[in-house]
Amino acid sequence: MGHILIVEDEESLRDVLSQHLAMAGHSCDAAENGEAGLKRVQAREYDVVISDITMPRMNGLQFLREARPYLEFRTPCIILTAYDEWQYAMEAIRVGASNFLLKNPFDAKEVVAAVARALDLRKVYQFRQNYERELQRKLHEQELELKRTYDGTVIGFAAMMEGKDSSTMAHLFRVRDYCTILAEEVGVPAEAMRDVQLGAMLHDVGKYRVPDSILTKPGPLTDEEWKVMRRHPEFGADFVRRIPFLSGAADIIQNHHEKYDGTGYPRGLRGEEIPLAARIFSVVDAYDAIVSERCYKPKQSSATALAEIRRCAGRQFDPRVSEAFERVLPRIEASAEVLEQKHRREVEAAGLGQLPDRSTLRKQSVA
Repeated sequence: MGHILIVEDEESLRDVLSQHLAMAGHSCDAAENGEAGLKRVQAREYDVVISDITMPRMNGLQFLREARPYLEFRTPCIILTAYDEWQYAMEAIRVGASNFLLKNPFDAKEVVAAVARALDLRKVYQFRQNYERELQRKLHEQELELKRTYDGTVIGFAAMMEGKDSSTMAHLFRVRDYCTILAEEVGVPAEAMRDVQLGAMLHDVGKYRVPDSILTKPGPLTDEEWKVMRRHPEFGADFVRRIPFLSGAADIIQNHHEKYDGTGYPRGLRGEEIPLAARIFSVVDAYDAIVSERCYKPKQSSATALAEIRRCAGRQFDPRVSEAFERVLPRIEASAEVLEQKHRREVEAAGLGQLPDRSTLRKQSVA
C-alpha cells in the first residue's frame, strides 16, 4: 500500500478522498494549497500525489512546476480537474502529471483504481532508481580499478625515469603526498588534486629526451648542454599532454623550475604567472631534497630546510605557499612513517621491487 499526498483546497473533498483511500489500505497526508503541498514533497518522498488544479495561493500547475525536481521519475502525480478545465489538464500532463481524473462527478472507485495504477508506475520508477544506483556502483568500481591501473602506469614511468633507484623513487612518493597535504591547505579543489599528484610523480619525465651523456656527465655542463637540460620541462609537458589521463600533470612538469622572482626556466614566469600547482611543488621538492640522504650529500634537519624556505620566500618560492607549508609541516612530519608504509605497498603492487626503509638508507649513507 502507498503513502499518498492529497493537495486540495476543498476540505470536504480532501476528507472524502482520504477516507476512500484509507479503506483501500493507503495512508494519506493533506495540503490545502500548492504552497503547502510543495513543502510536503520537499520534506519527504511520497508514493503518489493527487492534486487539484484550481487552488488559492499556488494552483496545481504552479505546484507541478515547482515540485518537478522532487517528483519527476520518482512519484506519479494524478490531477483532479473539472469539465471546463480540460486544457489545464493537458498542460498538467506536459509538466509532469501521469494521469488526470474528473472531480465532478467524483467517482471513488475510479480514484482508487487510478492510485493502484500510479503505484505500479511508482514501482517502475523505483526499479529504475535501483538500476541506476547499481550501475553507478559498478561504474565506480570500474573507475577505481582503472585508477589503480593508471597509478601503476605512473609509478612505472617514474621508475623508468629514475633508473629504478629506490631511494629517489621514495622521494617521488613523498613529494606527491606532501604536495597533497599542502594543496589542501592552500585551497586547491578536490577535483584538481589528482593533477597535482600526477605532476609531482612525473615532474622529471622530460629527461627521457635528454641524452645520457648529459644526464650522467660527472663534471659541469657546458652552456650548450645546459640549453638541452633546461628543455626537459617542456619535453615532459609535451609528452603528458598527448596522454589524456596524464595531461593534467603538465602544469607542474612544465613549470617546476620556474622561480617566483622570474629567474627560473624555461619561460621565466614570475609570481602568480606560475601555476599554483607548480608553486606548491617547488616548496615541497626543495624541502624533501634538503632533509633526504643522497649519495652525494648527508641528510639535513627539518629546521634547516624550513629556514632555507623562509630565506628564499619571495625569490624562489611563493611567500603565501611557503607560509602554508610551515603550517602543515608538523602534520607532514607526524605522518612520515605511515606514508612510508603506504609507499612500500604501492611499489610492491606495481611489481617494482621494494623500497628500503629509512634505517637501511642511513646504513648505506654511512658506508
